[in-house]
Amino acid sequence: MRNLLLLAAISAGISVLAQSTPTAGYSYSLPLAVAPGQVITLFVDGTLSAPVRASGTPLPPTLAGVSVTYHQGSDQVAPILEVRPISTCFGIPSGGGCGTILAVTAQLPFNMLTVCPVCGRVDIPASLSVTVNGVAGPTVSVQPLADRIHFLTNCDVIVPGSQQRFYPTPLPCPPIVTHADGKLVSATNPAKGGEELVGYAVGLGQTNPPLTVGVPAATAAPTLTVFAIDFNYRSNVLATQPAGPSFPGTGMGFPTPAFTGATAGFVGLYQVNFIVPPPPPGLTPCVDTTATVPFANAVQSNLTVSVGSAFSFDGAGICVQPPR
Repeated sequence: MRNLLLLAAISAGISVLAQSTPTAGYSYSLPLAVAPGQVITLFVDGTLSAPVRASGTPLPPTLAGVSVTYHQGSDQVAPILEVRPISTCFGIPSGGGCGTILAVTAQLPFNMLTVCPVCGRVDIPASLSVTVNGVAGPTVSVQPLADRIHFLTNCDVIVPGSQQRFYPTPLPCPPIVTHADGKLVSATNPAKGGEELVGYAVGLGQTNPPLTVGVPAATAAPTLTVFAIDFNYRSNVLATQPAGPSFPGTGMGFPTPAFTGATAGFVGLYQVNFIVPPPPPGLTPCVDTTATVPFANAVQSNLTVSVGSAFSFDGAGICVQPPR
């Protein structure tokens, strides 16, 4: 088995090809950043006729003949949520034949030792490896950080009904942000100023009380890291690093979400609750992209909400109803 290891950290949203000798090119630099309790998807060589999902919790250490190991001092097996076959054509039409690789979704341990400059921990050797049907792949270096936040979108592999968009398009994947009634925020169901919304994410790290890997959160435990938040009322803009403390716990006096913490009843899922600020006069409304011409220059979002810490940040572009 060739065991070409392709990692896509859901909390990073970027794929990186890791070989024994990394090649130069336009790619995400190694090592890959990971966080305690992070749910990630690892793409590895292998074949499978249909997706196999864990039937219950605690999540199993091995699924469909696949296991994931986190190496840091002693080895720890990462419980697996799902193993899914993915076409090597990645949704792009091809005149030739397409093979398959495996998308392995697992949760990393909560008790990993992370980089902490204020504690004097700046170099933490750690790595990941995947074993498929008894054949172990190469270890790939990772950098354990306190958090590696990623707002979930409808393209992420772990989201039910995922579009699995692996090829570039001019429009970003819509984030999973909901109203209080659980309905998605969209161009046809926009948010309103002053409304509290919930954005779902992974990679927010440790909570208080601490969670158990592979087991659903019993309560909505808040994160140890205090995250900063930023709001940008412009069309289709990317996330920005919010202003906040240099490192977790070193200061306040900056805007924060209403709540950041585990989502009760789910494994590795977090939520970010925030209040929509008043929209400015003249705000351009969003356009329903499902009713527009493909690749049209459309306003898909008119407010980008960015959340982050000293170690990571991400944003969600949403639709807000202009003031009347």
